[in-house]
This record gives sequence, C-alpha cells and structure tokens, in this order.
Amino acid sequence: MFNEPKVLFWPVGTGDSTSIVVEDGVVMQVDIRDLQSAGDADEDHAAIVDILAENLPKVGGKPYLSAFALTHPDKDHVLGFADLLDRVMIGEIWFTPRVFKEHNADLCEDAVAFKSEAERRVQETIRKDGAVDAGDRVRLIGYDRLLEEDDFRGYPKSCFTSPGDLITEINGNDYSNQFSAFIHAPFYEEVDGDRNNTSLCMQVVLGDDPSQGGVLLFGDIAYPRLRKIIDQTKEAGNDDFLKWKAFLAPHHCSKSAMYQKADGEDVLKSDVLDDLGDFQVGQGIVVASCEKIPSRNQPGDNPPHAKAKARYQELANGGFLCTHEDGEAGEPIEFNLSDGELIPVGSNQILDDASGLKIAAAVDEARGSDTPPSEQVGYGA
Repeated sequence: MFNEPKVLFWPVGTGDSTSIVVEDGVVMQVDIRDLQSAGDADEDHAAIVDILAENLPKVGGKPYLSAFALTHPDKDHVLGFADLLDRVMIGEIWFTPRVFKEHNADLCEDAVAFKSEAERRVQETIRKDGAVDAGDRVRLIGYDRLLEEDDFRGYPKSCFTSPGDLITEINGNDYSNQFSAFIHAPFYEEVDGDRNNTSLCMQVVLGDDPSQGGVLLFGDIAYPRLRKIIDQTKEAGNDDFLKWKAFLAPHHCSKSAMYQKADGEDVLKSDVLDDLGDFQVGQGIVVASCEKIPSRNQPGDNPPHAKAKARYQELANGGFLCTHEDGEAGEPIEFNLSDGELIPVGSNQILDDASGLKIAAAVDEARGSDTPPSEQVGYGA
C-alpha cells in the first residue's frame, strides 16, 4: 500500500485524511479523522489509525510515519491523533502555531494532544539547536515575527518555513527530485476568529516539476482566502505552484469556496473558478472528502453542498469524485505517479463517467435550485 509514490484520499466521513507516499516507506499524513477512535466506525469508513499502524514500515519494532501535517485543529481534521501518536512513531510534525492563536479554549482532546506534542518538540529543537532525531523533529511554519515570541525564541531557522517558501525535506532527508510542498497560507494577519480561515494551505508535488500539476490541499478556507492565495501567488510569479492534477475541495465540498452571501442570496464568484480552471493540468480531478452529497440541500445544510458539487463537475476536465460515492466501500481514492504525472487509479472509467457528469440535466439537478447562477460561469476562459 505504501510502497510507491501515490496520494490516497481516505473515506472518513465529512472530514480529511490524506496520505502522501514519497517513496517506499516514506509517508506523510495530512490531517486525520479516525471514527473508530470515537467508537462509531462502520464498513464505509476507513479506520485510518489501524490502517497506518498495520501498513507502515516498522522501525525499532514500531510502525513509522515519516511526517504528520495538520491543516487546522478542528475535530474533523485531528480526530484520532492521540491514538496515532501512541501507536505509531511520527518522525516529524509540521506545526503551524497560527491555527491555535485564538482558539485554545475550545480545542478537542486530540487537538490538545497535537499542540502539546508539537510544543514539546519545539522546545527540544531549541534546546539542541536543531540537532534532534526522528520522533523529536518539528517543522515550524509561520512568519519571522513568530520567532520573536518567547515560546519560539532561539528556534533554528533551518527548521522554519514561511508561506511563500518551498519545502523539499521530510524528517531530515532531502527529496528534491521526488517531493515538494509549496506553502500558500495561513496569512499572518488573519484575526477574524474563524479557525477555518487560518488553515495550512499547500501544493504538494510528487516528482520534480510543479508545472506538471500536483495536489492542492487548502484545508477549510472559504472564497476570500482562496481568492487571496491565487492573487498573491500570481503577483509573485509563482503560477506553477497553483497547478493541479488533483484538487481536494476546500471544507469538504462546501459552497463557501465559490459562493458568497449578498442580500441574503448566494452569489456565485466565478472568478475563482475561472482561475482554478486555468491552473488545471490536463484531466484534473476534484476530490470531495465527505459523506454522500445530496441532490438538494436543506437551508443551513453545508458541507457538503450540491451547488459546490455541480460547479466542480463543470470545472474538472477529468471528473469529480467523492470519497463516499466513488470506489469500494472503505477504500481510498488513489492517485499513482506515472512518468511524472499523477494518474487516478481506474482513470479510464473515471473519464468515461466524467463525460456523463457534465450533461446539462445532471448539472441542473445537482444545483439544488431551479434558479440560474447569479453570474455566468466561464471556467478556464
């Protein structure tokens, strides 16, 4: 399972669990939602901690995960972390203190476990001036001003990454020709109290050429932050770091990624979808990590949302996939690396299905309303 370069999007309900395999035995886990640890797993949901513990390589007799990155500490992104930490050795943690800045009071137990472990590693890294071993490593992600704070004073710059920078190292090893992660966010000035808006956002590339398209992992951000990421990246001339073959729909296929309220009505912001269409490489696929998406939503029912699904179906040249609608029950949606390109397993069937998904009648049914969009949709124009 973890023996060759690939990306796995696990069916864990409406939440995120993404496994990135750089090479045989080198695995990064981005977010976790383990329903078994909450006592309510069933055959349609992957028991992700069990899967990792059983399939990761063993080091010193214990399953070994090279790295774990948390986009933000909501329960649907961190559930099961304490169990994972107990059962698996985690070589390195990617820690974004910004996501905890205003939200210590309402953290779930697993978020507290993550924060405590990350802070322990920070202090150990400071104490040893960066000369730490696997199990104590932590990559701090933030802005230089973070290092002026008492908790991080003396933290070595070699273990520090700012948004706008590229990471090619995992757990002390350089994988320049095999892996890169370009950090897009969080932004320093986000202070509006919504933890989703501070999500760690990145493009992950397997291989050495981001222009071939990677995976966009944008946590739970909504339209304004997505718009800002695109604008700032284009302004800096870093367009390649927005190119994608797989796009994990933000906030589990929430309509907030492309709709905004105006006078009580949903207004489609087609500009961001036009840009995403421009950055799509070939037969790009949008993946929604969520329960089955209804054909129509009730008021306040979001995520997932039928309107967002319809827009993504129109956007993605290669199709739209949902972790609980496509593939075998309990099995991940899988992308393998072939000749430097991410290819979805079963891609021929996916492409055949995608043509049907774009039939106008199917799109109309999925919109959740007979009212036409507020703005014309012109993806990639």
